[in-house]
Amino acid sequence: MTQEKTVESIISGFTVSILREHFGKGPSSVYVTIYKSFVCIQIRDFLAPIERILLDQNEKNRVLKTRDLLMVELMAEFKRNFWKQADLNVMELYADWNLDDHSGMILGVLEEPKSHKLRWPEEVDETELRKEVIRLSIAGQKEPEETNFFWLNDRTLLIERIGIFTLLEKELIKNEFQEALKLAKRPLEYMLFAESEVPAIVNRPLIGSYVDWDFEEDKGYALLAFKK
Repeated sequence: MTQEKTVESIISGFTVSILREHFGKGPSSVYVTIYKSFVCIQIRDFLAPIERILLDQNEKNRVLKTRDLLMVELMAEFKRNFWKQADLNVMELYADWNLDDHSGMILGVLEEPKSHKLRWPEEVDETELRKEVIRLSIAGQKEPEETNFFWLNDRTLLIERIGIFTLLEKELIKNEFQEALKLAKRPLEYMLFAESEVPAIVNRPLIGSYVDWDFEEDKGYALLAFKK
C-alpha cells in the first residue's frame, strides 16, 4: 500500500469517527483525495435521525445552519487530527452538504502543496470552461479577480474564485450576516451550475455541487462532482 493511500485511509477513519461522535451517526462512505494544496473529503449517506425529522417538517435551513455552526466548532478537532494522524498542516477548512441525497464535502487547504503532476482532461477546453464559470460568477455576484481550476480526479473539479463579493455582500459580512448570506447564496450557486454549460464543456453529467466561502479573505470554492 502506498503512503498516499495510507494517509487517505487515516483521514477517512477519523472523519467518520468525528462525525459519528458529534452527530450521532456517521456516513456510510468517505472518499478522500489529496492533490496539490487540497484535501477533499466526499461524504455519502450522512443524515442524523433528528435531522431526518427536521427535514420531514420542512426545516432544511435549520439543519444547514446547525451543521454550519457545529462544523465551526469542529474545525480545531479536524485540524488537530490532520496534523497528528496524517502529518498534514491544514490551514483552512470548508464544508457543504446536499441534504437531498445525504452527501457532503469537507475541503482542507494545506500550508504547503504536495507535489503532483498537473491534471487536465484532454477533452476539456480550459478557455471555454473559464468563460462559462466567469459568466456564472457575474450572474450570481461579480467577475472574480482570479479563477483557478483543479481537477482532483477525472470526476471531481474544484474551482477557486478570489475577489468575488459585491459591495452589498461586503457590507452584510461587515455587519456579521455571514450565515444568512451563506444560506442565500448556496441555492443560487447550485441552480447556476445545474443550468450551466459546464457539463457540456467537460463532457460529463453533473451529479452534485458543493460551495463554501471565506468571507474574511473574499474567496470561495465550488466542488463539482461528475458522473464519468
